[in-house]
Amino acid sequence: MFIHGIYFICLYLLSISHKLESSEIVITILSQLNDYNAGQALRLKNNILKQTKSIKDPRLGGIYMLHEHFPEPGSWTIIPILKLLYKNNKNAKWFLFCEENAYVNYENLQLHLREEYSNESIWIGYGVKDKHPTIIHHYAFEENENERVAYPLFAAGFVMSAGLLKDIANINVETFGSDFSIDASYELALVINKKIEHLPLKFCLKLSPDCIVHPLSERSDCTHYGKVTKDSIYFAVKTCSKFHSNRVPVLQSTWGRDAVHIEYFSDKLDDTIPTTVLDVPNTERGHCLKTMTIFKYLSKKLLSNKAVKWIALTDDDTLLSVPRLASILSCWNGQQIALGQRYGYNIRGDQSLGYNYLTGGGGIILNVALVHKLTTCKCYAPDAPDDMVLGMCLKALNATVVHSPVFHQARPQDYADEYLESYPMISFHKHWMIDPIEVYRHWLYQDSSFGHDEL
Repeated sequence: MFIHGIYFICLYLLSISHKLESSEIVITILSQLNDYNAGQALRLKNNILKQTKSIKDPRLGGIYMLHEHFPEPGSWTIIPILKLLYKNNKNAKWFLFCEENAYVNYENLQLHLREEYSNESIWIGYGVKDKHPTIIHHYAFEENENERVAYPLFAAGFVMSAGLLKDIANINVETFGSDFSIDASYELALVINKKIEHLPLKFCLKLSPDCIVHPLSERSDCTHYGKVTKDSIYFAVKTCSKFHSNRVPVLQSTWGRDAVHIEYFSDKLDDTIPTTVLDVPNTERGHCLKTMTIFKYLSKKLLSNKAVKWIALTDDDTLLSVPRLASILSCWNGQQIALGQRYGYNIRGDQSLGYNYLTGGGGIILNVALVHKLTTCKCYAPDAPDDMVLGMCLKALNATVVHSPVFHQARPQDYADEYLESYPMISFHKHWMIDPIEVYRHWLYQDSSFGHDEL
């Protein structure tokens, strides 16, 4: 009888240890400061709060929105905010991170976390690995495939235990790794240095009944902001004479057909394209002076053209979907923003010295009103990196830099397959060791005005 009593007491204590109240969960929405993204984050927050009302004990530990609670330029990398999250939520057991363009099933979250131990140093999500060494991860672990790091898909969300955050709080992450922040998910995995628990049926790419988090489409209906049409986008393509015969024809036979306004800026006149030559010397790298001269030229040219609302700066080996670009630009219609794939420089240490910038290869999209302001931007050298200098100038103007996961600085094979499934993609970059027309056909042509047989 006594033994049976001890047995049931042990079962009871075990059930208490696994009992999870909603006050023990803290959620951080990886939001951005602009009307559209902040609106999406607020929608998600309100939806989670609505779900908790049907739960018996709805004491949610807290919902943070990144743009409100952690407005520093490096917060999107997650690493700088972990100590603060742990310090400000000592009673929390679990920390969920999700993008603003996601759906969170709060009941499923609670049910799953009852089966986990928060005092252990663990994290859970949809883990992926690089297929091969890639430029975006600095060709890491090239020699040993088995040492490649698994990192979480942010689109599917991920959870960290309080035990893990406690461990991270003792790490000096400010001096970790490079001054550049490129892929927040991968770089976070390097800092944590623990295998992520891969649960693709809980942290999902597509909706299923057991999902805790799954992404919504990047192409949300934003027509209430006003529809952006293809004729309101002006494409400025940077090229040079040595690429007139190979890169430019690819561009013209693919997405160039969908561009209503497009101009090719080169170092030599070529009437067959045709090209525009500005009074700047061509450089092998950086192209800062060329880019800033293009902005001044377009600012003057488009001053009286009220129909063009956006300028898209691309390389001659950028591959993109014009219809998809017009579609998502509706989400920021009328806002003075710069849109593309965000990188960061020196944003994990003293963040007052660092800045975010949009990497040029995937395309940099600028509201025309913002381009007019950028005509005062100065290059410290003609061959300075134009995207980084542009980032410094945008910071000086207190302009809004918006990241979208549909723009890419590299080729499709440089990204995990699962990552590319998250959203309909808008751009890729580089023709190196690929068939660029086939890449366009496979990833970008679907919304085009022509099909395979015309390419």
